[in-house]
Amino acid sequence: MAERVFEDEFMDVQSGLVSLCLEATEGMPVLDVYIYVSLEGNMTVFNAFFRMGDDGAVHLSSARILPLNQVVVDDDIRWQVIRLAQSDLAGLRRLCDAAGHPCPTQIRGHYSPTGAYKASYEYDRIVAKDDGTGVAPGATFAAWMHAVASGDDDLA
Repeated sequence: MAERVFEDEFMDVQSGLVSLCLEATEGMPVLDVYIYVSLEGNMTVFNAFFRMGDDGAVHLSSARILPLNQVVVDDDIRWQVIRLAQSDLAGLRRLCDAAGHPCPTQIRGHYSPTGAYKASYEYDRIVAKDDGTGVAPGATFAAWMHAVASGDDDLA
């Protein structure tokens, strides 16, 4: 069996995050899963949004973009997803540290129904920039979700 390399383990964490989202939305008409991660300093933020179909009608023109809290309405399940994701992301930090690789400050991932996964990684500070400026993770997440809903999906 081939030795696992850093990149495999790095992708496993992201696959796990997508799987969490798919498990939490099982039986729902999910077309696409979008995961958002912000890791700066001691802060770990996870959120997700979904392109949803209408009761089995898989037409992108009728699809809706909805955040995690509007798709997974059971508070217990939603918080369990977030806690498990944060635990996985703590593992990602440890993995990067152990391998001597920088840990991304932001991950935006898109999982499509074909099984394809595309991601964008940032390594510069976004939340707490040296010049005192920065963008809160919630604002970055909301802007990305709005862009996707407007048809500007840079990870399509």
